[in-house]
Amino acid sequence: MTKFSVLYVDDEPAMLALTRIYLERSGLLSLTTIDSVKNALDILKTHSFDAIVSDYQMPDMDGIEFLKIVRERYDGIPFILFTGKGREEVVVEALNSGADSYLQKGGNPGAQFTELEHKIKSNVERRRNQQALCESEKKYRQLVENAQESIFIIQDEKVTFYNPKFSDFITASGFTSEEVLSQSFFNLIHPEDQPVLRERYQKRIDQDMRFPRYPFRVINRRGTIRWWEADAIRIIWNNHPATLNFSREVTEEYHLRERVKESEYRYRELVESLPKTVVELDERFNVVFMNRAGREKFRYTCATNTTPLSALDLVHPDERSHINDLYMQALQGNFPPAHEVTARKSDGSMFPMVVYITPIHRNKSISGFRLVCIDISEAKQLRDKLEQTNTKLNLMCKITWHDLTNKMTALRWYLELLKMLTTDEKASDYLQKSSNIAGILQDQINFTRTYQDIGIHEPEWQEVNEIIERSRKTLFLEKIELSVDIRNVEIFADLLLAKVFYNLFDNSLHHGEHVTAITISCKKNNQDLIITYEDNGIGISTEDKPHLFTCGYGKHTGLGLFLIREILNITGISIAEKGEPGNGVRFEIVVPQGKYRIASVKSQSVDGKAIS
Repeated sequence: MTKFSVLYVDDEPAMLALTRIYLERSGLLSLTTIDSVKNALDILKTHSFDAIVSDYQMPDMDGIEFLKIVRERYDGIPFILFTGKGREEVVVEALNSGADSYLQKGGNPGAQFTELEHKIKSNVERRRNQQALCESEKKYRQLVENAQESIFIIQDEKVTFYNPKFSDFITASGFTSEEVLSQSFFNLIHPEDQPVLRERYQKRIDQDMRFPRYPFRVINRRGTIRWWEADAIRIIWNNHPATLNFSREVTEEYHLRERVKESEYRYRELVESLPKTVVELDERFNVVFMNRAGREKFRYTCATNTTPLSALDLVHPDERSHINDLYMQALQGNFPPAHEVTARKSDGSMFPMVVYITPIHRNKSISGFRLVCIDISEAKQLRDKLEQTNTKLNLMCKITWHDLTNKMTALRWYLELLKMLTTDEKASDYLQKSSNIAGILQDQINFTRTYQDIGIHEPEWQEVNEIIERSRKTLFLEKIELSVDIRNVEIFADLLLAKVFYNLFDNSLHHGEHVTAITISCKKNNQDLIITYEDNGIGISTEDKPHLFTCGYGKHTGLGLFLIREILNITGISIAEKGEPGNGVRFEIVVPQGKYRIASVKSQSVDGKAIS
């Protein structure tokens, strides 16, 4: 329990002692007793008290003079005059000087001190309540005056109180403050909004009805329209009903909302007109939107479904578990690439579909997905037909190649037999030339077998080190020092990539004349990757360079370098020869961005040279 601190001033030592005993019995009061006004004023300089009780007649200064000094220096502290003097003029002067209470000494001490304690308690509590009220009013005033909303009171349709922020409303109206306060508040509102605002105001006053915050227009003298929004409550102001209103200008926000609505409308209109299916899902994979093309494709008749429709309802039952797992991963941010599914229409019929998925974000988290779905029925049929056609063509080519190879082999054997049987030099010369031509034809037949396989399979990511190792093992490179400096590079190329390095090795062996060293390296050039193949042979002559990759041009069949270029072109990779004649070849293979990547670290070796 909090005690009230009381300063008691009296020149009678006995009264000081007795008063302390009586007033401290309840435990509510804590007394400090002083025997003179001078000493009391000294202690007031360093200590604060909840109340002062003072005798009237004292030698150095009487109680009323003491009271006047207290009121001058310590305004507000409860002051009770406790004296044996009971003259009426003393009481009047004491009260006029600011005393809170007066009590005359004498009579029954129990009753007297009980009354004195009561006066002290009631005056202290009254002062504390006044202080709390003043503090509350101060906070309220600060709150209202510094509020960033217009706060005002309407009574009998006129503004009777407003805070400083209300000046924004006055400015928006185009009137002076005197004009605003002298007329009905509703005269400042746009004519189309006046009936609603008047009706709501009257319902608040008469029925204490409440309405959510709502917008309205203010039109000024120049005809400019500004948007505001407000809410209000019913209060009693000066003993009469009124409304306490909170309002702020929302012109910018209103126009922004209108632009957003227009943008959303255009977005919906655009999506509705797209020829491809667009579906939006929530975080539980329920369909919340499907455009016209999608409704027609899946045979749903209305834009919004009366029953929940899940994304899993749109796929074949056998694929639902896989699709659910795929989208659960997408919720964690692991978005799949375009994926192919078997779609299911509302009538149960199926068709193949490719789905592209993107996230929908709300408050920095994924709240759903947007799907773009493409029917690939025709493309799949064409692909199947193309695969069937390629299979037939490959089968025909294999049969033809087999038959031609057998007949060419027989022809070359017959020519060799004729060379053995004839002694005529001219005939032998002709037979040799015929045998050479047959050999070239055999090489060309072998080339067609290789060439028919280009592009028959989908390109794949292949590690360059492994391809080089596989290619060199098919050739005799024991006398050639091979150095490979390529670190964990994969390129996206046709599966015949090994033929590229095989033909480069073969070209060095058969046409380099004195090749003893081959170096393969790579480096980045801007966004591209350059793979360089070099040997120390005779190189390529200036005359041959322009025709180097032309089909049929060269010292032998002229097909090897042509085949290299065709294989690399499948995935947009190019090759060029940039060596100096007489100083070996320098082939540069240019792999564009997106067609190469760095694989996980491995360690291999080729003829003792590190590949890592």
